[in-house]
Amino acid sequence: MAITITSEFQDALDRINTGENVLITGKAGTGKSTLLRTFLDSVEEKNVLVTAPTGVAALNVGGFTIHKAFGFRPGMYPDDLKSGGKYHASAATAKLLQSVDILVVDEISMVRADLFDMMNLALQRMRKDTRPFGGVQLVLVGDLLQLPPVVTDDESRLFTEHWDSPYFFSAHCYDDVALSNINLTTVWRQSDEEFIEILNQIREGSVSGAALDRLNQQVDADFQAPNDWVTVSSRRKGVDKINRERLDALDTQKFLSVASRSGDTDKTSFSGSDELHYAVGARVMTVINDPLGRFVNGSFGTVLKATDDTITVQLDHNGEVVELSHHVWEIKRPTVTDAGIGSEVIGSVSQFPVILAWAITIHKSQGKTIPKLFINLAGGTATDGQFYVALSRGVSLDNLRFSAPVEPRHIRANNSLVRRIRRDVGPVTTTDRITFLSIDGVNFGISDHVARIHAVVMEGSQKVADFGTWINPMSDLGSFGERHSIPAGGLAMAPTLSDFWPLLLRQAEGSIVVGDNLPMLERAIRHQEKGMDLALGNGYDFSEFSIPLSGSDVIERSHAMAAAHSEIPLSIGHGQVVPLAPQHTEGAVFIPSWAPHSPMLLDPTHATESDHAWAAYSGGPTNDLVADEVIETADLLSAWAVSRGYWTESEADDVRTRASHAGVSNLTLPDVESLKLDIPSLLVPGTRIAFTGRNNLLGGPADDDRLRELCAAKELEYKTTVSRTRCDVLVAHDPASQSRKAQNAREFGKPIISQDDFEDWYNNGPATDSSTAAERTSVVAETATLPPTPETSTLPATEQEAPEDTFAYTWVTPDEYLTPGTRVSFRGSTYVDGVLLPQGEPLQGLCSMLGIEYKQAVTKTRCDVLVTDAPDATDGKMKMARMHNKPLIRQEDFDAWAKQKLAELDFDDARDAVSEEQEDELPVEAVEPAPLETPAPAVRPVAAAAAEQPVPDTNWVSYEEYVASSAPAQPPVPSQTVMPAAPMSSIASSTGAVAKRPKFEKALKRTKQSAIVAAALFVVIIAAGIAGLPVAVGGISLLGSMAAAIVTVVFGIKALVHKVQDA
Repeated sequence: MAITITSEFQDALDRINTGENVLITGKAGTGKSTLLRTFLDSVEEKNVLVTAPTGVAALNVGGFTIHKAFGFRPGMYPDDLKSGGKYHASAATAKLLQSVDILVVDEISMVRADLFDMMNLALQRMRKDTRPFGGVQLVLVGDLLQLPPVVTDDESRLFTEHWDSPYFFSAHCYDDVALSNINLTTVWRQSDEEFIEILNQIREGSVSGAALDRLNQQVDADFQAPNDWVTVSSRRKGVDKINRERLDALDTQKFLSVASRSGDTDKTSFSGSDELHYAVGARVMTVINDPLGRFVNGSFGTVLKATDDTITVQLDHNGEVVELSHHVWEIKRPTVTDAGIGSEVIGSVSQFPVILAWAITIHKSQGKTIPKLFINLAGGTATDGQFYVALSRGVSLDNLRFSAPVEPRHIRANNSLVRRIRRDVGPVTTTDRITFLSIDGVNFGISDHVARIHAVVMEGSQKVADFGTWINPMSDLGSFGERHSIPAGGLAMAPTLSDFWPLLLRQAEGSIVVGDNLPMLERAIRHQEKGMDLALGNGYDFSEFSIPLSGSDVIERSHAMAAAHSEIPLSIGHGQVVPLAPQHTEGAVFIPSWAPHSPMLLDPTHATESDHAWAAYSGGPTNDLVADEVIETADLLSAWAVSRGYWTESEADDVRTRASHAGVSNLTLPDVESLKLDIPSLLVPGTRIAFTGRNNLLGGPADDDRLRELCAAKELEYKTTVSRTRCDVLVAHDPASQSRKAQNAREFGKPIISQDDFEDWYNNGPATDSSTAAERTSVVAETATLPPTPETSTLPATEQEAPEDTFAYTWVTPDEYLTPGTRVSFRGSTYVDGVLLPQGEPLQGLCSMLGIEYKQAVTKTRCDVLVTDAPDATDGKMKMARMHNKPLIRQEDFDAWAKQKLAELDFDDARDAVSEEQEDELPVEAVEPAPLETPAPAVRPVAAAAAEQPVPDTNWVSYEEYVASSAPAQPPVPSQTVMPAAPMSSIASSTGAVAKRPKFEKALKRTKQSAIVAAALFVVIIAAGIAGLPVAVGGISLLGSMAAAIVTVVFGIKALVHKVQDA
């Protein structure tokens, strides 16, 4: 096939031929591989070494893996290449590296920063040349937004300490290389303009609603891929299962070919299958380029004939029939001969040059074109850019299908790469307004949670804003809490990231953002505020300017960035300013009273009256404030503290003091929580106890084995999760924690004891002095909901003597009140179709699907309605609903409404879409299935590299992932009386059996359905006899009727069994 040399191609070839170091990038299908082959075919007088980071990529370009070419061994790092290190190149490797003129690296996006530094050091050392890469010309090829480099959990901390990111451009030698960027733009694979535009959006991880809607028109959950379609998936086991099942379904003779190896080979030595099962009718993909030009690596076809020695395949793309015999892959290593760089054969593998291809992994599909593409989204996407790789294999929307709706969580792109690429092709910026933004927070290794932000806004040389806030990270605080000496409940009144964001966007509007630790922010929104639109334009990470940054906290570091810019203006040529920000969406800032002083200066030209009130509460100017805004700020602070279980007299006094400073002395605040826990009566033998946020406990590690031993010593039962029926008490490092366990404890009415109190009880035994015990009590946000006790009231005497409460809530129905955008908070246990959804991500994801907005707290201006499972409750959220006169929706009404809405969204099968635990093509963190005793998914294990961190307990699972990993459960019958949290013995008695009606009803439904079928077929028999139809018709109907009758009996028995069990 003739190659079209475009002006882009010619420019690239000219630059390479003049000796420039080049980086050839471009979207999928723009001809990067074609350009590389054209260059390699044309080079004559220079020694070219072609490499790639993986065996598959090296085979695709006829080159060698980087490790093989350079003689690197697994586990090597740059220090190993220094004098006295572990790197000892063989004579052949040294000769090769001394002879190379041009080094080609394909799939550069997968090359790690440490490997790039190692290549540089090896060439400098072998060539005794201190120039970058020893003076060798570099030709780097790849789409930076496709598959990323692989960094294991154990290595993540090493990278954080030594490189800004795992990508090659974070290597220490990168700035010295002086690469010319060649960006190919003409797309050859796809001609569908609408599809190309969607691909462009997904490549950058910022897909529009319209594009997402268009993709989801191609969703078909029941799609059975026809024979000429290819299924791609991120999971290797899923791919193997599909191929095995499709092959087994063929009624033709099955064959097996085992690869024959000789000499020096390994698993990545060839691209075929070690064991190839095949048969006539099998779908296959070729894995070599045909020397005769009939097919290429990645051509699809169907097996027409098969023997032990040959496979005859009809190719899809041209209908040609080719006969294939065993192909021999020669395993080579690079060497230098008199003619230049060459290779020598060190082994071989013999096997048919095809693999089964009803399904292939996304990793295996890279570089291929798949005309009819079915993307299986079970298990999601494992790495940045993986969904883009899968989607860009297709050629049109018409020949594209998805197994499930495409969601923003599937579309993962590395934001630092997106920034670089967008800036390269973006316009020159002329603004002199710059926002210097520093971020810090909790890093669990598997997820990041922002807990502190500070910003300095400059216009020219003038500082116009200098402000920041502490953030409630919606997780445990880990070592971040220890580093900043955050007391228990210290962030109970801090805004969430999304609460703060509107204020920040207004202040940053029209500026270029220069950030410190932007990757943490970008990672955090995947877990902490999933789906939140950053809307920060396209700016820079400060590390890109290669200027040392000093400072121990966000204030010092943001000031240091601004000072560096004031001294020598940063070179900001390209970028996109922060767009116009919404003026009516309220923001928030908060500096706790225990925290160090923090500047609180807002740019008045970019601030609302509400913004000024929030600033005044944390040390900002107090002149010209609007009283109503000051009062509303107090309402929100108290509501957040109530919802987080830490609204004490101390917090109430703090709010009153701040309001008084802002000019308002008369506030109506919620009653403080006065319930006290008698810890000795709770922690009696047999109490089932869980822990959250622990770093160490009682002077030692807080791993599961030690916690189990500590509990056993006090006759307590250690539990790893907090559930309604199998856990009695939670011990929290911070009783106001928003971890999943803490949220569950409040939801289920479980007492939360601080770690300090637990350790005091453990060391000192039960307190005998009531006043001492009172000093060690902890506050619980939501009291336990217990069954009524008809004869003896257990309410405190003061409440029994109180006048009758005549307040009446306003009850509404979902159909009349829940319109798109309605802001909804939830109290207690929320069930939808038998699945219990905890606070946080599961409920947030559900609300997103239903078109309503999830709110954690009931507030005056940011919440419209409360869904409650206990109409008579008088706890935190019910108090706030009453205080602000918010309408209520009964949980059972919401359940029915949500089920109907989800059915309309064709989400009926989501609960059954449980994906088996499968191995990834690339190493990724595995999701552990939730134990059946808990409604919350288990948290993924922390990497060994993060051993000093507490076990993370975070909110990162989406609604769809949650229902897919949760066993259906029926909600308990709502209690009628709300009572104070009881001792363990009382709590244990309240754990009545959970109703299991769905199993009985499902079996009964199937009994009825099969009975109807049996009756219908019996009618057919009678009709056939009357009409004189052939006996065969009646016979078939009779057999069908008998089968249906048997099924009816089976399900009838199952229904009776379930009914007895439920009783």
